[in-house]
Amino acid sequence: MTIFWLITAAMILVALAFIAPALLRKSELKISDRDKQNVVIARERLLELKSEHAAGTLSDEEYEQTKLELEQALLIDLDSAGEIDPAVGSRKGSPVTLIVAMLFIVGVTLSVYLYLGTPQLVDPATMAQQDDKKMPSIEEMVSALVERLKENPEDAEGWYLLGRTYMAMKDYQKASFAFEKVNQLVSDQPPLMLAWADALAMSSGGDMQGRPAELIRKAISLAPEDQTALWLAGMVEDQSGNFARALEHWRHLKPMLTEDAGAVEQVDRLIAAAERKMAASGPGAAVEKPSVAAATGQAITARITLSAELTSQVKPEESLFVYARALEGPKMPLAAVRLKVSDLPATIELNDGQAMVPGMNLSSFQQVVVGARISRTGNAIAASGDLLGEVSPVSVSGDAVVELVIDSVIP
Repeated sequence: MTIFWLITAAMILVALAFIAPALLRKSELKISDRDKQNVVIARERLLELKSEHAAGTLSDEEYEQTKLELEQALLIDLDSAGEIDPAVGSRKGSPVTLIVAMLFIVGVTLSVYLYLGTPQLVDPATMAQQDDKKMPSIEEMVSALVERLKENPEDAEGWYLLGRTYMAMKDYQKASFAFEKVNQLVSDQPPLMLAWADALAMSSGGDMQGRPAELIRKAISLAPEDQTALWLAGMVEDQSGNFARALEHWRHLKPMLTEDAGAVEQVDRLIAAAERKMAASGPGAAVEKPSVAAATGQAITARITLSAELTSQVKPEESLFVYARALEGPKMPLAAVRLKVSDLPATIELNDGQAMVPGMNLSSFQQVVVGARISRTGNAIAASGDLLGEVSPVSVSGDAVVELVIDSVIP
C-alpha cells in the first residue's frame, strides 16, 4: 500500500515539474517593440494622406492639418511609452500560483481516483479477503457440480468434468461412476471408454482384467491409431499373458512418440520386458491366447478385391478393415481383421476368435453383413472419403466364399 502512494506522489511531482517553469518564468513587455509598431502605423497613415491629397480628395490645407495632427499623436505615444509603470512592463511568476496549481492537481487526481478507481485493492488484507470469497475450495466446486448434475443428469460434459476431478482427487470409485454415466450418454467414443477403463483399473489397484480390458479392447478396435488406446491395450494383453499382441501394440505405438524421448524410453522398457516374458514362457507364448471365446467352427471366408476404377485413388500403406456385423441389431463388428491395401487381393477368414467384445461374436447370429473398407485416416470408424464394399445378407453357417469388391466411396 505504501509503495502505491509513493508511486502516485512521484507521478504528481513529475506533472508539476512540467508546469512549474511556465508558472515561475519572468515575463516582460518590450517597450521598444511597441514604439516600432506606433511608427509603422504612423507611416502607413501618412502614405494614405499623400494618396488622398494627390487624388484631390484632400485640399492643401486639410492635408497639412491632418499631417500635423498625425505627427503630434506619434510624439505623444512615444513620450508616454517611456513612462510605463515597471510593474506593467515586467511581471514575474508568483510561488503562490504554483502552490495553488499543485493543490488543484493533487485534489483533482485523488478525487477522480477515489470516485472511479478501486482504492480497496491497494490493501493486501482486503485483497486476501476478496480472494477467499471468490475462490471456493475444490470440495465446494465438486459439491456444486454434483448438485447441478442432479438437476440435469443428461449433461455428459458435466459428468466427464466430475470424473476428471475425482481422478485428480484420487477418488477412483467415484470417478468410475461418473465416467460410466458419460458412456451411457455418449456411446462408442474411445477417449471416454479409455477414461472409464483407467478409473476402473485404478480403483482395483491397477488390475485391468475384466471390464477395463473389455473397454480398452473395444476402444482399440474403434481407434487403432489412438496413442492412449495402444498404450493401454498393450498393458491389457501383457497382463493377460498375450505377449505377442502386447508387443504388436507397443511397437505400433513407438514411432508415434518420436518427439517425446521419455515416452519412447518407457515403451522400450515395456517391449523389452514383454520379450523376456515371452522367451521365458517358451515357444508357445508367441501364439496369442484368445481374448474371447474360441472359434466354434462357424466362420466366413471372404475374398477381397479392389475395383479397377478406384485403384488409382489408394496408397499401398492405407489401412484395410474387413469385418462382419449383425444384419439386424448393434453395429459393432462381430469379427474384424485389419490389413493394408498392399495385401490386396486377399482371402481371409472371419470367426469367433476375432470378436471385439465377449458375447458379441459370429456364432450368436444367423445372418450378417460382410464388408471391406479402406480407411483414408487409418481410423476404424467410417468417414467421408473412405472406399467401401459390402455384401448382405450372408449366412454364418454357409460354406460359400463371399466375393467382396470395394467399388464405392462413402460420401
